[in-house]
Amino acid sequence: MDGSNLASDLVIAELVSMGFEISEAKKAINEVGLSLNNAIDFILSGCKKVSRKRDSSGTGKQSVREMRQSSIMDHLQSSKKASSSVSRVHSDGDWEVRANMLLQQHFGYPSLKSFQIEALGAWIANKDCLVLAATGSGKSLCFQIPALLTGKVVVVISPLISLMHDQCLKLAKHGVSACFLGSGQIDQTVQQKAMRGMYEIIYVCPETILRFNIFFFVFNFLSYMVYGFVYSNSHGLCRLIKPFESLAESRGIALFAIDEVHCVSKWGHDFRPDYRRLSALRDNFNAKKLAFLEFDIPIMALTATATTQVREDILKSLHMSEDPTIVLTSFFRPNLRFSVKNSRTCSSSYERDFSELIEAYNEKRNQKYSKKTNLPLENISVGTSSQDETYNWEERASESEEDDDDITLPKRKQLSVEYLEDESDLLLDVDDFDVTCGEFDGRSSTKDLDVCEEKSEEGLTIIYVPTRKETLSIAKYLSRCGVKAAAYHAKLPKSHLRKVHKEFHENALQVVVATIAFGMGIDKLNVRRIIHYGWPQSLEAYYQEAGRAGRDGKLADCVLYANLSRMPSLLPNRRSEEQTRQAYKMLSDCFRYAMLSSRCRAQMLVQYFGEVFSDDGCHLCDVCVKGPPEKQNLKNEARILMQMIAAHYEKRSYVEGSYDDDNYNYNHNTSMEKPNVKMFVCRIREQNLQLATTDLLWWRGLVRILEDKGLLREGDDKAHVQIKYPEPTKLGLEFVYNETALEQAFDVCPEADMLLSQTEPRSYSSFAEWGKGWADPEIRKQRLSRNRPWKRPRRTNKQTVRGRLAAKLSK
Repeated sequence: MDGSNLASDLVIAELVSMGFEISEAKKAINEVGLSLNNAIDFILSGCKKVSRKRDSSGTGKQSVREMRQSSIMDHLQSSKKASSSVSRVHSDGDWEVRANMLLQQHFGYPSLKSFQIEALGAWIANKDCLVLAATGSGKSLCFQIPALLTGKVVVVISPLISLMHDQCLKLAKHGVSACFLGSGQIDQTVQQKAMRGMYEIIYVCPETILRFNIFFFVFNFLSYMVYGFVYSNSHGLCRLIKPFESLAESRGIALFAIDEVHCVSKWGHDFRPDYRRLSALRDNFNAKKLAFLEFDIPIMALTATATTQVREDILKSLHMSEDPTIVLTSFFRPNLRFSVKNSRTCSSSYERDFSELIEAYNEKRNQKYSKKTNLPLENISVGTSSQDETYNWEERASESEEDDDDITLPKRKQLSVEYLEDESDLLLDVDDFDVTCGEFDGRSSTKDLDVCEEKSEEGLTIIYVPTRKETLSIAKYLSRCGVKAAAYHAKLPKSHLRKVHKEFHENALQVVVATIAFGMGIDKLNVRRIIHYGWPQSLEAYYQEAGRAGRDGKLADCVLYANLSRMPSLLPNRRSEEQTRQAYKMLSDCFRYAMLSSRCRAQMLVQYFGEVFSDDGCHLCDVCVKGPPEKQNLKNEARILMQMIAAHYEKRSYVEGSYDDDNYNYNHNTSMEKPNVKMFVCRIREQNLQLATTDLLWWRGLVRILEDKGLLREGDDKAHVQIKYPEPTKLGLEFVYNETALEQAFDVCPEADMLLSQTEPRSYSSFAEWGKGWADPEIRKQRLSRNRPWKRPRRTNKQTVRGRLAAKLSK
């Protein structure tokens, strides 16, 4: 076999795994050779040859020397003053006045916010603290001010190297010395200087603190082999625990701050196992263990998104004190305008969905986007594209009913697993791209810089998509329409990710199309739009990502484009059975958020996190602006459906006798068939001519309404996005057999899919017309192809007789 052909195939396979088209990969190799980086640059630059220049911002020695601190003695001087300032903070009751002076001096703000005062008060009292505050509200100041007040070191545990780098850079501009430790730190002397107390704030990843100490393992092994016992403690196993103990004894550690602490909880949307092991901080840095400590070093945990269940898990997992201070602020962001729009979220929908975005960016150059211009899309199609413009809501809803949580779908009908976002997207920045420097001496002051970033006229946009391939296709489409757009996902080269990250922060880009890899730490003031193009996996993730918009306090849009005729699918991941059930619950909550058309979007979001919200609404979201849909009396439909379900599962005698929803087993008759929603709807159509043409999509919405009212529940042990096997509750049976209840009006607001089935054009108006379609060979072929399992086309080998024969027959 030719070696060059083998190498070419490997490069093509690598490019395809990143989401590029095969045709693009082949063309790139023909133009620039077998260099993977050159091929990627060739494709991303619009199939134009580019010369790869040495990045001046690389990791060269010169750049490191230029950005290194000029004098180490400056920091030694500050460390000597630590002890006196510490005692003064705890004895002086006017710490708040001093904190405000430091805040004004270093950051330019006049005074602390109420939640910041509460968090700092807990720290002054040597208490652990959990801070839940909205994105962009100023949580970072809660752990930055203690370093300035005491002269001690604050250790900040953060999940992303890019976030730590940005924070260090900002602190340096505000006159605060900081460094970060981890795999992205190229200067090996930074850690040594950090442990000598030469920085006021140290940022570090949990993986860096808890990295396994191989030397201690070898010592334990030899000890066991020779003496028969194992010497085991946590600071031996964790690489940085011992150095931090020495730092606490010398200069002192004022606080351990754990940022993005929702990563601790297994019930959260960004679970990181190493975060859960941070309980080692409490176990090792307490007054009982370290004699030189007067009190346990406080732990301050901070996040913007945590439900009540996640909060409890955080407190328990980190071994926080029995009476921690919990600081809660409002999750409501009054300048965010939430909306939900129905879209098939495929290439055929780009023109309609992004026309407003394209026009907004092209208006400045007087290049308004014209809908008459049909751009070629054959090269940027994604796996979920449709093949016909006529949308059959009945068949689509039927498919969704059958496979809402079944991962064994034909590959053509589901998102290709190899292109889905996964743990590599979520954990991209654990070993993030290298940075030129990891220490910042804080010589700049606020007098020399403008605290607010320069804002571009139209602002920036982030589009979140569930697949890597869609990042490339949407970015290419927007670029062809004159928008400065770039794709971002974990499989792209780090050089490209560095470039996108840099250009985004410098306002050189207008739109970034990304998976969750473009995640936490996006701290830009002028992000005007956050678009989710496809179902998010949880409301926590959705609200955290949406919160990256409007940090300057100005109006910003948060739009969710989703296919409301299909239930969302759970993206594949390594989960236990318990975690899978929880993941379905979070996905179901997200689905309900989009489907509820009668409640304020902002109200639903903040109440999801346990906050009591005003009944007036936000007056900004699509529901508040357009108003809820008109109520409909669905008494007859609800009665027919409930009677059909009750007749299958229960007799009237059970209602008259004892009944317990928790203990009663509906499946007492093992021979009884277990029907799903689709089967009940089919029976209703057969027995009621007036309902013969109703959509399954509409009935699915009614099932959710009945579930919300406590009349139905899920009859399957397996988790689903919404009820798949409906069973009546005790209240539901009473509704069916209570004559008075049946006579009362059943006025409800129809949900989004119910409205969709009534307003969208139908491909048929009755079953008679739909049946006539089978006489048309073309229609029959299309319908049968939808139900036929898809098989990957086999490559024919024309060197064999069978291959040549198959090639002829396929013509």
